[in-house]
Amino acid sequence: MATDPGYNLNWLFFKRFARLHRVMYPRLLSLNFGLFLLLVACSGLEQFLAYRTGIIAGQFFKELGDRDLESFKMTAIVNILIVLAISVTLSTRVLITKSLTVAWRRSICKYFHNLYLADFNYYRLNVVDRSLDNPDQRITADVSSLLEAYSSIIYKLIVTPFTVAYYTYDAFTRAGWIGPTGMFLLFLVSTVVNKMLMKPVINTTVNLEKREGDFRFKHIMVRSNAESLAFHGDPHIENNKVNEKLKDVCSTQQHLYYRNFGIDVSVNTFSYLGAIASYLVIAVPIFTGVYDDKTGSELSQAISENAFVCIYLISQLGNLVQITGIVASMAGSTHRVCELREKLEQYKDKRAPPPNQANDNLNNVVVHGENKKEEYGGKKKTNHADKKKPWLTKNVGEGVMSPYSAHSNYNSTNNPSDGVMEPDDLILLHGVSLKPPNSSGALLIHNLDLAIKKNRNVLIMGPSSSGKSSLLRALRGLWIPSHGTIQFKRNLHESLFFLPQKPFFTNGTLREQIYYPNLPSYSSLTSDDSEIKRLLEVADLSGLLDRCNGLDLEPAWNWYDVLSPGEAQRLAFVRLFVHKPVLAVLDEATSAISQGVETKLYTECLNMGICLLSVGHRETLKQFHYQVLTLTGFNGGWKLEEIAHNVNIPDLNSTETEEIPIEESLLPKDCLVSNQAVDNGNVSSENSSLCNDYSTKSLI
Repeated sequence: MATDPGYNLNWLFFKRFARLHRVMYPRLLSLNFGLFLLLVACSGLEQFLAYRTGIIAGQFFKELGDRDLESFKMTAIVNILIVLAISVTLSTRVLITKSLTVAWRRSICKYFHNLYLADFNYYRLNVVDRSLDNPDQRITADVSSLLEAYSSIIYKLIVTPFTVAYYTYDAFTRAGWIGPTGMFLLFLVSTVVNKMLMKPVINTTVNLEKREGDFRFKHIMVRSNAESLAFHGDPHIENNKVNEKLKDVCSTQQHLYYRNFGIDVSVNTFSYLGAIASYLVIAVPIFTGVYDDKTGSELSQAISENAFVCIYLISQLGNLVQITGIVASMAGSTHRVCELREKLEQYKDKRAPPPNQANDNLNNVVVHGENKKEEYGGKKKTNHADKKKPWLTKNVGEGVMSPYSAHSNYNSTNNPSDGVMEPDDLILLHGVSLKPPNSSGALLIHNLDLAIKKNRNVLIMGPSSSGKSSLLRALRGLWIPSHGTIQFKRNLHESLFFLPQKPFFTNGTLREQIYYPNLPSYSSLTSDDSEIKRLLEVADLSGLLDRCNGLDLEPAWNWYDVLSPGEAQRLAFVRLFVHKPVLAVLDEATSAISQGVETKLYTECLNMGICLLSVGHRETLKQFHYQVLTLTGFNGGWKLEEIAHNVNIPDLNSTETEEIPIEESLLPKDCLVSNQAVDNGNVSSENSSLCNDYSTKSLI
């Protein structure tokens, strides 16, 4: 894999790592900063006690050499207390460091969660953009490995500059200029050697993290699709593919160990050379006569204390070498984590502010399209502050994602083709053209005019890949039209509900699944237990209560593993009934449900007065809708037809399902809206108008 050239121990790394501290320490009066100050104090105390412990041997040499029993006893008692104190201090420092690591992880992960799970950013990263691999691994594994490595050197970063300065001065007073000079020369040589060995380690670490993410994701695929895989029979192909991912991980991991071998040899060599260098340094003043006036016991004490000072100085300098090695291993994780942060912040900066919900002007409308702007009363709002708000007229380009869902209201009496909303319009699409994000390919939908009106259900049909679900993505704000506008009735977002073909279930109780995305304890939904049980009966899910041991006991199993596709879709309808929105958008929401149960569910929607915008293939769905929008899948073609109903809704108590004879269209050819006029293979942007004399009295 080609590694990003920016994945190095360079200025970009230090810049990114410094910016990450703003997340790790959100404010001065925070738990994180308090733990950091406590760590500083504890580390300072530890170094003071370490110095006192280091000169113990010299003190004992002197007392034993002088044969002074009383001084020996006092020295022994004092040093025993010092050893006990440093043991407690060291353990306390380790505990504080681990607690600080947990606090860092909590702050960073919450920060990422707030960005990742906001404004459909998770959809952008995983579906649309895909410029960053494995965002989930970056938030979980990469953050964890980064902080574990950082926590192992944080106390060294705190105390090492001060200890190096102090022991340099102490070595100078004991051995002259040759003491600190020799130690620093050894450190300089080791630093140069280790720097040469680090660069390939960084790139290999980044490569390994990506391989680990791919390996984990492959196992997640098997777990998430276990039943589908089981139906296919012998999973030998998946076994081979999983082993291929394992091979990539293991080979990269072994390659990293080979790379680290050179660094380990270098670090260990210079560490042991430091011990020898301390005696070479003290030998100079001894053999030059500096210590000739000292007794044997005093000379033994001086040699012991000087050896400790020089060895500790080289140890502190060695800490800097070890720190550079750990920082090298951190660089890959830091770049990956901060890349994700920069991408999410980029999304945040490009996000336009939501419409002003405090404005009670009913003519407030937010327009989605190639040029996004906010309008009031059908004309652009003029304000001297607009020049400071580029989002008012920001060109978002073609096929990029909408940074938020627009929700607004507009009042008019014109036709949909005029682009002006009528009082009973919930959503109005005017001249909408749609193609996949970041794509220069053919249009999925061209120049669509459609009004979703209250109590007038619309069914969307068409072949696969004709743009049915894509149109719903545009309504949800996941995609933005390459041309045209989408207008929403004011505050419709408070009563707009989407049912995808594969419903989402979170971990939690049955009640939590039904109330989702609301929390039962904070929800304004008023459905009592008896009503929930009735709705479960409507969806043929009464047995689910027994399987879950009631509404409020979280099951030990995963909802996706236990519920069949049909049960999942029926439970999603129960969720819809409890929320009882003004408008429900159903994307193949009954594809795994029998027609008999489908009839019951749609009838319940009608009884509740829920307006429906449905995507489906079954002809039986037409009886629950007023209009059918057919997408041809060719050059963005479409046609909009009224539906005439000549049958009644089947008996809900009947367990048998029969084919319902519904004519595909009872309208004359000229009584529809379409963009099917083709001239030399090109789709015309001119659409025929609605048939004004068509009667809808026979509709539901």
